[in-house]
Amino acid sequence: MLTPDMSVTQWWIMAVVSGIALALAAQSLATKRWQRIASVLPPLAGAAVIGGQSLARDSDVKQPLFLFTLVALVLVVLRLVYAKYFARQLALHRAGRPADEVTKGQLAVFLFAFVATTVLVALLIG
Repeated sequence: MLTPDMSVTQWWIMAVVSGIALALAAQSLATKRWQRIASVLPPLAGAAVIGGQSLARDSDVKQPLFLFTLVALVLVVLRLVYAKYFARQLALHRAGRPADEVTKGQLAVFLFAFVATTVLVALLIG
């Protein structure tokens, strides 16, 4: 638990940094220019929704910022964990060949990794 005494400003900084990391991770998966540009939209949309709702409701923004940061960091960590797999799939795509089919075992491992990463990151930043 690294963040129990963080201010709203510090949470915004953490959310912006994790959003930038998410955009960079998503851009690394893009194969076309428009995909690189579009990969910036989800973090921007998330920030806009959080900011807009917190202003409209005049409520505590720490929890939405925590959730945004959590999701962004989990996706970045999983991008790093599956870097070799993504590199292989992108190489196949660039070569004009179809991607490998995902097996049930691979899906189960991914879901386990997703849940474990989410819990660990939540404990770390929660």
